[in-house]
Amino acid sequence: MKNIFCFFLLFAFSSLQTNSNAQENWVFQKEKNGVKIYKRKATEGHEIKLVTTFNATPAALVALFNNVPEYPKWGYKVAHSELLKRVSDTEFYYYSRFDFPWPLDDRDVVMHTTVVTDATTKMVTLTSKAAPNYIPEKEGIVRVRKANVSWTLTPNGDAATVGEYRLSLLPGGLLPDASVSLASDTGPVETVQKMKNLLKEERYKNVKWGLGGKRRVARSR
Repeated sequence: MKNIFCFFLLFAFSSLQTNSNAQENWVFQKEKNGVKIYKRKATEGHEIKLVTTFNATPAALVALFNNVPEYPKWGYKVAHSELLKRVSDTEFYYYSRFDFPWPLDDRDVVMHTTVVTDATTKMVTLTSKAAPNYIPEKEGIVRVRKANVSWTLTPNGDAATVGEYRLSLLPGGLLPDASVSLASDTGPVETVQKMKNLLKEERYKNVKWGLGGKRRVARSR
């Protein structure tokens, strides 16, 4: 049952309805493979926070997130992803489908992503929210209608980034609490490790990200 539900924690199929009295009441759970895992109770379901350091710049990570068709290479249990619309360098819509084993139906989600760069701190925040009606639902696939995900990317020196990933869990349907608990580290930790491996590739070495959000690749001298 563990593998069935792990990937829900990756994309936070939730409404992020957090108890206002527990805004920062994160409880440290464990550290695994360089990823610190925190959890807290929300009004509905649970929230999870991951903190890790990438040996890459925020610009490289933004480039990774912008490469939607390659999400299955690092996203846990992501079977297919495609870019639906590129609004600008800092805004886009994408579609992802998640493979469920029989007898469960596959799930899919349409997400609206925005990217904001702080001109002073150079910190980059990516926020993705569900846009379930952006395209028609597909037969035999359950559309996730509530989702909210955020990545905060803080520069740490010249070539490192502290990444903080926040999500809450309310995937819809009948998901056993025991399976959700088991899923709280496997999917996200595996995802982060795959991200780190991809960021070692040469194509992510010289990516730049302007304060206005415009992507550009540095030329070799």
